[in-house]
Amino acid sequence: MLQKIIVVMLIITVNTTFFAQHHFTVEVSDLVPDKGSLYLGLYNKKVGFLKENAAFANGKIKVTGNKVSYTFKNIPVGEYAVAVYQDVNNNGKCDRNLVGYPTEGFGFSKNFRPKLSAPTFDEVKITVRQSTKTSIAL
Repeated sequence: MLQKIIVVMLIITVNTTFFAQHHFTVEVSDLVPDKGSLYLGLYNKKVGFLKENAAFANGKIKVTGNKVSYTFKNIPVGEYAVAVYQDVNNNGKCDRNLVGYPTEGFGFSKNFRPKLSAPTFDEVKITVRQSTKTSIAL
């Protein structure tokens, strides 16, 4: 009987540890105040990172002030990377110059600052084991 109780307790512990749902809050600062919307992409895989329609979850929030916060809810334990951009002119895309560099504010988790190319998933991933908060400055 004691063995059955121990097994049941182990199963409950494993389920609550590995299958728990958490919140992942992203605070973004240094926005162009009161202009446009902020788009957020939450990625959970190396393959497809930063590719259109490949995000695990997406978010959009109207920019009020120069700082906003967005929470991805019910996120399973795992590794995630965040990419954000401010669509100042509200045209639904991240505008770029002739060489492809964004002309609107953008950023990545871990406040990664790209030099010549976009970061890899591994450079900006954050492990989520409980509800987590990260900050990104554009």
